Amino acid sequence: MELTWKYVKPLNDPAAVKSFLQKYSVSLPASLIEIMEKYNGGRPADKTIITDANHEYVFKSLLSYNDGDKETVYSVYPELFKDTNWFPFASDAAGNFICYDMKKKICVLYNHETDQGEIITKMALDI
Repeated sequence: MELTWKYVKPLNDPAAVKSFLQKYSVSLPASLIEIMEKYNGGRPADKTIITDANHEYVFKSLLSYNDGDKETVYSVYPELFKDTNWFPFASDAAGNFICYDMKKKICVLYNHETDQGEIITKMALDI
């Protein structure tokens, strides 16, 4: 069964995702790039995220690639993650970020309160 999405914001610039990734020399799986392009800023119907620490989080939404939207990759990546191996592509309901670890090729949840990451063991996205 395919994951359904709500509140998707069509990209103002269809090349925005790939342009941003190229600008910062970020390499992501094609499946994740496709999700970001197709469901920009959207919220998935299945919101459950479980980490290796057996914590449960709520997937809020994908970060947007439209200037002027509330939560954009433009304000998050350069500020918090540019000098790391993590690329934020979504947020959770508590203000944490769901990231792709480009070195380990896994998804992690960055907890902004502890400045630590937890490996995501269950999430509806197929990356």
